[in-house]
Amino acid sequence: MGDVRLTVDHLRLNYTGPFDANALYRQITGFIKEKGFDLELTKEFENETKTGKNIEWQMRPWKKLTDYVHHIIRVRVLIYDYTKVDAVVEDKKAKIGTGKVIIYLDGFIELDYFNKWEYRPFFQFLRAIYDNFIHKVYTERFEQRLTYDVNHLYHTLEQFFNMYKHYSIVSKVPSFASTSQ
Repeated sequence: MGDVRLTVDHLRLNYTGPFDANALYRQITGFIKEKGFDLELTKEFENETKTGKNIEWQMRPWKKLTDYVHHIIRVRVLIYDYTKVDAVVEDKKAKIGTGKVIIYLDGFIELDYFNKWEYRPFFQFLRAIYDNFIHKVYTERFEQRLTYDVNHLYHTLEQFFNMYKHYSIVSKVPSFASTSQ
């Protein structure tokens, strides 16, 4: 295995309130495809409890930049106590989910992922010299690009959850709200 460097470590996003879990999944996958990453879904888990559903997604989008550099983002989404409720938005009734969401984002850069420099200790030494002195400027540029992509995904998800802040959950739909969806 080549040299794997952690550039973004556990960027965490917490949210509690109304949101649509399917729209969240579409938002994440749409962003990943827009940035040119290939998606690998490593875990998809759903558990029904008394208080609601517990959902966990883990995905590893990756992008091959050159024959030597590989970007990997690890996205872990944990949803607790997800239930469907009635909400009023812009004087209209809507069925929306509510719960607690925790999202972890990690960014990795993998160098020499074809293991061309791993056969002998001398080659590993040459790779270390190459990565730390000769190719350092390019490696730092690739790390900055990955950090930008992970932070952009974080801000996109923040905007997604801010969109649901104006939803008001009600136990009984008021008479002024229209029931057409």
